Amino acid sequence: MSLFKARDLWSAQCGEDEIFDHTSIITSNLGSRCDKVIVGSHSGYLRVFQPSFVRLEEDKTIGYKPTDLLIETHLPQPILQISVGKLVSGSQTEHLSVLHPRSVAVYSLVTRAGATEHGDQSRLVLAYEHQLRRSAFCMVLGPFGGVNGRDFLCVQSLDGALSFFEQESFAFVRFLPEFLLPGPMVFLPHTDSFITVTSNWNAENYRYQVLAEAGGPGDEKSASGRKISAEWSYNIGEAALDVIAVTWSDSYCDILVLGERNLFCLKDNGTLKFMKRLEYKPCCFHPYFIEPDGKLMILVVTDTNTLLVYEHTRLRWSAQLTIAPVAVARGTFEIINSSQQKSSMSGILVLLSEQGELQCCFLGTEPSLFVAPPLEIHAIDYEQAGKELSELQQVVKEYTKRGAVSLASTAAEREVRVTLSVNSQLEPCPFPHNINEEGIEIPMCRVSVELSPHSALSKVQVSIVAQPPLTVSQASHTISSLCERTLIVTYVYMEQNCDVPTLEVRAVTSYLAGAGGFPRVLHNVAQLPLKLVAFFSTPAKEADFKVTLNTNQPVVNLAQLFPEFAGDGALSGASNAAGFQCYGGRGSVVTILAAKSSQRYRLQCDALPPLCLLTSQLVERLNRHFSKQKDFTCSYSSSLPVHELFSEIGTHFLFREKARKIQEELGQRAAQFRVIQRRLLAKFKDKTPTPLTNLDNLLKDTYQQILVSADEMEEIQQALSRSRCQLSCIVRLILLMVKLMNATAEEDYSDLRAALTSDVYDTEEQGWEEVTEAALSHLLRTSLAKASKPQRPAPITLEPMKDVARLKKHVSSALDRVSKGSRKLERKDNVSESAKAVKSVSPIPEDAEGVHDDVPVGSRYGERTVSANPRGRSAARMRARRAAAQTREMPDSLNPSPGADEERAPPPDRRVGLIEGPSEVSASGDDDIW
Repeated sequence: MSLFKARDLWSAQCGEDEIFDHTSIITSNLGSRCDKVIVGSHSGYLRVFQPSFVRLEEDKTIGYKPTDLLIETHLPQPILQISVGKLVSGSQTEHLSVLHPRSVAVYSLVTRAGATEHGDQSRLVLAYEHQLRRSAFCMVLGPFGGVNGRDFLCVQSLDGALSFFEQESFAFVRFLPEFLLPGPMVFLPHTDSFITVTSNWNAENYRYQVLAEAGGPGDEKSASGRKISAEWSYNIGEAALDVIAVTWSDSYCDILVLGERNLFCLKDNGTLKFMKRLEYKPCCFHPYFIEPDGKLMILVVTDTNTLLVYEHTRLRWSAQLTIAPVAVARGTFEIINSSQQKSSMSGILVLLSEQGELQCCFLGTEPSLFVAPPLEIHAIDYEQAGKELSELQQVVKEYTKRGAVSLASTAAEREVRVTLSVNSQLEPCPFPHNINEEGIEIPMCRVSVELSPHSALSKVQVSIVAQPPLTVSQASHTISSLCERTLIVTYVYMEQNCDVPTLEVRAVTSYLAGAGGFPRVLHNVAQLPLKLVAFFSTPAKEADFKVTLNTNQPVVNLAQLFPEFAGDGALSGASNAAGFQCYGGRGSVVTILAAKSSQRYRLQCDALPPLCLLTSQLVERLNRHFSKQKDFTCSYSSSLPVHELFSEIGTHFLFREKARKIQEELGQRAAQFRVIQRRLLAKFKDKTPTPLTNLDNLLKDTYQQILVSADEMEEIQQALSRSRCQLSCIVRLILLMVKLMNATAEEDYSDLRAALTSDVYDTEEQGWEEVTEAALSHLLRTSLAKASKPQRPAPITLEPMKDVARLKKHVSSALDRVSKGSRKLERKDNVSESAKAVKSVSPIPEDAEGVHDDVPVGSRYGERTVSANPRGRSAARMRARRAAAQTREMPDSLNPSPGADEERAPPPDRRVGLIEGPSEVSASGDDDIW
């Protein structure tokens, strides 16, 4: 940041939505007394300005006037470069040369003086035009071959061809040797040679005489045997942004090369004169000589909008610019004082930005400083300051407890409005895997993100995130410049046949705002329709897993809770049972039953993971239905499915270990394959043939083994992906049950949800198990630590896990301590009898724990109906056998006591009923409760 700022004299805007670069501007008088500014855009617009400044007072001037724009014309092709020279035969006046991608044209500027109050009229007249056979990159003008009084044209194409035009006639074409990519080019009149920077970062010099005497197009040798070769070459070691030759006298010339991090000055014989290391990123530069001293001055513009003035390598001045220029030049313009006397002012800087902001300024010496106002010193009231500090600390403490940390700042919301909308009307999925294993076509949902900016934003990136197995057709969208309302549309569909843990879709919008480019992030969340992942099915009468939800409001008809399925014909208004089958649930039907004589709902399924989505959907829809009832509660009062969680953790960890072993085996076989290839290659290169010693058979067998390992790796990755979804569903279901127990403190539940995360992601270094084990260890040592147990300050490391026994122990301890702490709060506050009946975390089924007074009504009713139902008796006997086996193997509580590290975790394949109730659920109404 510079202390001084450039003083603005004159400024104009060159069109809208046009792009300019460092070759789009040139200053020349075109035969008049003062310079004109000629600007050409990539959109094909050519403008000629003649700035003039009217000084009203000592420090006040009038800037741009409509009469300053002489010509504005639209050419049929983009303008790559503009130059001025004596390009018409028989004329010593300067003409304008314009380079297009496939042509180069020469124009004459004709000005006709106006009569009376009418101003002068200017127009461009085409003198001639040359069509190019190759796409042009840049052009060079000069008196090639030492001619006097006229200039020739040289156009460099993208493939390295130099096309020479002697004014109206074509001369010849030559190809540069060892050419790859074009670079900046300049002509030295006193040595009659060309300087260019090649793609190998060499500054090379080619004489015009060598190029002219070489052969025809495509041939580097002439009839006399001469070959095109560089007279000298100098390696600058980096890419060149621009090359400019500055001539002070007929025999003295400096070649300035602006690199990405250095500034080079070469003599005309290829030797280095000096080099300046730049501590910033340059954008453009402009060197010139000051007469008669012959001082070399260099103007360099940085990416921080700072103009630096160097005398050779010494910094003489710096000034802050108001725009970000891509080109800088100097010119002499007319100034009119208050008495209407005209004079010229030389050395005025001309700046052009990429968006077409044209500005004429000079380097003023008046600093622009911010002076802070004087402080009003008052006597400090320490008592009042201490009170205010205590209040602020309390506010910070409450804010930290709530954990309401929002990534979207209020400033970001004022700068852009992001609207995330989900279309409830589903569409057929045209992507692969659009039919699941049951042969049912999977639909897709359209998701729209509307961006309405209040100001111009840059580098806008919108990411739409959905949790697997849901996938997004195009997850990331990038907008370089956002100036108006933009709508982004994408589609969400199921990619794998797995259980869906959540229907939440998020839109993360990041961008750079303001002149300083401050990053902003906005988050928007929406819910996808349930019909995207599930369809209506016949309710199932029997199920292995059941979840019962208790409410304090009358039971709501299922057709009102799930209105989108009412049109299917199966879900009628009088039905108290509904079945839902997920597209990726592998045939498992989730049945939802509404009790007839109580305020309860039951969900049951043959598998545990599908229950997650429907349970969360039912709770959310009940809360929405009773949103006006402030005292509405939905609770869960049974044990947690920790055995299924442990089983799925073991399965997920087993798949990870298999994937790691197969990857190591694949790496060993690939290394063996490369060794065999080298041995075979050595034998094939040997001049004396030798036997292959079965290396070819070994190569073939190794290749087959690599293919087998790759197939196994693909299968295990698919299985691992399905296991991630199942584990995420079970963890989400357990967290929802803990939240619905209504006895868990909000702080404990927030800590547990942060430690036992339901977002399952795996990498090569660490997976979900390592991260969760470390988080639970920290949680058990801090907020969930026992009061009598000392804190262990040992650091937590994320080392690869060898087994999951310790993780299971920590999960059990965390769940048990959360529920135990909540029961203490309930007893202390004298809550109702029903709330005290909340059970601790126990893997033992309710049937095996004996009949207590706090057993739910449905459980007691189920026990009474066992004798009347043979299938119920068999199910009861099976649960009794499971309970007896669990009683022999497991303690009463999953919370490991101090020193009980050797206790064995429950078998991962044991299945436990979540609640006890009727073994056979009737959906036809023959049951008094369901």
